[in-house]
Amino acid sequence: MRWFRRRSSVELGTYVAPKPTDPPPVERIVDDGVLIAESLIVMTLRNHMIVDALRDKRDFDAEALAGLATRELDALADNEWETAERLMMQRENVVVDGAWLDDPDALSDNRRESRRREAVHRAMSAAFASRAVNRDILLGLVERARAEAWDEVAVVLLDRTIEDPVRDRDYDAQRNERLGAFLALDLSELAAERGVSLL
Repeated sequence: MRWFRRRSSVELGTYVAPKPTDPPPVERIVDDGVLIAESLIVMTLRNHMIVDALRDKRDFDAEALAGLATRELDALADNEWETAERLMMQRENVVVDGAWLDDPDALSDNRRESRRREAVHRAMSAAFASRAVNRDILLGLVERARAEAWDEVAVVLLDRTIEDPVRDRDYDAQRNERLGAFLALDLSELAAERGVSLL
């Protein structure tokens, strides 16, 4: 009995390398980077908002959240600028040894790519820094985060209002405390704004 069958060979053809393509423009890379960064900042703001409301019982504070967004954008701008500076210093400190002298095209390509990467990081830094001082953008990020936070917690909170509670001997005694905590979130206003019925 044969344990292994011999497979017939498959003709895969001849490999043809893809044609080289031009790198994407710096502006497009920056736009994509800003979109990703803003999504991460919105997620950070959303999580902060949920913790503030549900755990710490704090009211919604658009100004404090805009300040948090500013700090996040400033940190990203600083990081991009430092990366650009590192690339510039590395390029200036390259020791041209024998291997590079044998292939001057490789050295030229390496320097050109380093300059391009530096330009991308500087442009990203400028984009983040300009957003960090743009009040409309900051409040827009806060509003996006507020909407996402509401979408995340609304279902749970509304389900709790509809559920029949299990009544124990402390239920009536703690009723006022529960109502106060619930109203502190100002859910009726949020529900009306989002078109959600509390009934």
